[in-house]
Amino acid sequence: MPRHLPLCAALLLLGTAPVAASDLPFQIAPIANVQYEWGRVESATGPLQMEDGFRRARLGFRVKGDGNHWQLVVDHDFAARTPPDAYLELTPAEGQSFRFGQFKQPFALEDAIADRQTAFLEASPIGAFVISRRIGAEYARWGKHGTLNASVFGHRLDGTSDSPGASMRGTWLLRSSKQDSMHVGMSLASESPHNALASYSLNGGTVFSSVKVASTGSLANVDRIDRAALEWLWVRGTWSFQAETAQVILRRDTGDTRGNASSVQVTWSPTGDGRNYKRGVATAPTPSGHPGWELALRWGVIDLDDGPVRGGRVELRGLAATCYPHRNVRVIANILQYSGSRNGVHADPLTAGLRLQFTY
Repeated sequence: MPRHLPLCAALLLLGTAPVAASDLPFQIAPIANVQYEWGRVESATGPLQMEDGFRRARLGFRVKGDGNHWQLVVDHDFAARTPPDAYLELTPAEGQSFRFGQFKQPFALEDAIADRQTAFLEASPIGAFVISRRIGAEYARWGKHGTLNASVFGHRLDGTSDSPGASMRGTWLLRSSKQDSMHVGMSLASESPHNALASYSLNGGTVFSSVKVASTGSLANVDRIDRAALEWLWVRGTWSFQAETAQVILRRDTGDTRGNASSVQVTWSPTGDGRNYKRGVATAPTPSGHPGWELALRWGVIDLDDGPVRGGRVELRGLAATCYPHRNVRVIANILQYSGSRNGVHADPLTAGLRLQFTY
């Protein structure tokens, strides 16, 4: 922890300091996302685990051109020691854009809201199947009828995940107003790993835990990985409802292997600070003039049992509470109860976690 203290101080100063660029043909602003977490996992099949540390320590900048026709985003995660985002985005006309570089690939609502917009510390079981960040090129379009994001991608900037492919996510607006927005959506993706390997797993509710409640292990002879997901999102006043189901299929010489996951989540703000709907995503509440609160419930399931692959089947139930004492600060606490079995071994780990998060 001590080696990160200078970084945190720099982030706080950078996040609150104005950037003087009025005489330049572009605007430059710092970006930061710092998350410090505490986690506790109790499991009958293993020892009590209590860990804490920096989940994220991202520092970077955003440069926007005059008229907002382009922007450059670059940051580095000093906790994970890897660059998350590094891309150039061009907006030639209202409602469409092109993006080049490393960015989060368009697949699944869960991944679109993860990190900054999530009501829980960890992603739902859908998160086990997402693609996350890769180097690629994306075309995006949005309007009064919905959104469409399509991308081709390769490996990451750090050289990992060398698996070229393509992905897309589309949403269709069923309702659209200031207080009431609803959409249905679909995601598709396909990639071919150069090392012919793949694995999927779900940890015990905290990134610091070594408890894997479900895991396929490393699977060989994978020619192609196909993914598909369906989603539903409704934001109404102080409430939000989302449901999603996803499947991954590993195309192998020895026969296809499937995995499935589903999730349902409900959020409510007792302080009247509901989530905001923007371009197919329910963004976090933005309280003004008072501290805000948000409560959330989650149910999820993942099934990684298919033929000879016995990765396990697990259900989870979760409760979370988030406090927004300042527009750039949030405190998230959650409790997750897992129930499932893997290779005939039953496990019911209970996880409690707390996060202090600063974003700018």
